[in-house]
Amino acid sequence: MTDFSNILENVPNFRRYITVDELHQRNADLVNEHPDKVELIDLGRSTNGEVIDCLKIGDGKYNALIHGFPNCEEPFGGNLLDYFAEALVLDDDFRESMDYTWYLVKCSDPDGARLNEGFHTGPHTPINFTLNYYRTPNALTAESCFPYRFGPLDLNEPVPETKALMRILDRVPMSFISSLHMMKWGGITYEVPEPCEPIYPGLWSVAKQFNVFPRKRLGTTYAPGIQYAAYLSPARGWVQQWNAGNRNIEPIKGCYIYEYAQMVNPNAFMMIPECCIWYDPRMWDDTPLDATLGESILYAKEREDEVNNYMLRIWNEALPYLKTGSPFKVMMDEWMEPIINKYTNVTNPPFSFNKRVQEKQATMAEKIGVEGRDDLYRMFYLGGLIRTFEAELEAGGSEKLDGLCVEVMGKLQEYDNYLHDNYTVTAHPIRNLVGMSLGSILYSAEYAKSKQKAVVKGYQL
Repeated sequence: MTDFSNILENVPNFRRYITVDELHQRNADLVNEHPDKVELIDLGRSTNGEVIDCLKIGDGKYNALIHGFPNCEEPFGGNLLDYFAEALVLDDDFRESMDYTWYLVKCSDPDGARLNEGFHTGPHTPINFTLNYYRTPNALTAESCFPYRFGPLDLNEPVPETKALMRILDRVPMSFISSLHMMKWGGITYEVPEPCEPIYPGLWSVAKQFNVFPRKRLGTTYAPGIQYAAYLSPARGWVQQWNAGNRNIEPIKGCYIYEYAQMVNPNAFMMIPECCIWYDPRMWDDTPLDATLGESILYAKEREDEVNNYMLRIWNEALPYLKTGSPFKVMMDEWMEPIINKYTNVTNPPFSFNKRVQEKQATMAEKIGVEGRDDLYRMFYLGGLIRTFEAELEAGGSEKLDGLCVEVMGKLQEYDNYLHDNYTVTAHPIRNLVGMSLGSILYSAEYAKSKQKAVVKGYQL
């Protein structure tokens, strides 16, 4: 096992998230300073024509691809990969001991990331996040649009951002992959496709080192903070639903990056360190309460239904006046579709909880985690409405939208007030998220080696 304690101890004390322009510049600087150790690969252009670049570092017999901003409102991956790239270059012993060739894409969705940069530089509050919120629709997301042909599915419409990642994946069989996702409320959930017991102690250790708690998330968990991620295989999930006779299934544009990588190397392993932006200190408290999990689940469902009904009313009033195809309008179209059509979700399937789970005594951590999530997330949906209306108004849209925008802003302020009245909203230090996630990636990359059979080195892009 490689000793990477020095790498983790030297994680910088980041004060903010790094912007897209800064990431491009940092890549160029690193290559100029260390041309013998780093290769800068142009993977192509984004939808809006921006360069998507990749750092290739190391010459090991195992290959790893890690990309940041898999969802463009999830910014910590840029910081992690920026630090990790420099650490790899400066520590020859560490780089050689890991025996990997690293493909690091700091930002796989630069167009979307730019639309969130009002949050990246601060303040890091829920209201500022909401007012700068944009999430690329799943049908246009880099890691969700890979070609896939099986059974009734024949999908081959990769978006430019997906084609950029394909330039690596089509040529290099990956031993390990990670997409640097973030949730918004809680601690850490290590998302994996299968049980991987040998690395559980390492994953727990780095979480403890950086003061991040295993997230008390309801669902299919293998161990505390380690969860089976159904969203790693949406195309397979779609086919399973079809074979079961379901015809009201979420439309998908392709398979997930993990499914695609396995076509080249069936032994590829993926781990996503799904950390969170905010938490409430009570999430550390496992004291049992005089309440059941079912009560918290019902609370969350009621909050979701409430905001969905509110959004549906506002959306129906606004639709006749939405004339421009802004990215925010496209985002909201996808958001509203399942509320209207109520199809089976396969890209992020919801959990169902049996009677035993519903009747279980809740802990303080579980109650705050379950209920607080929906009290927070409902704000983001309103942020999407506001940005959609603002974009239309900037293009000379109807005064009707101005009135709706004011109404939604009032509802958003009501939600924000409620959040702060009922929770102690605390931002995780970025250093903690980066250090914990990087440590988990290194443990997982070491584990991935044990899953490989014959390995070939020396791929040239």
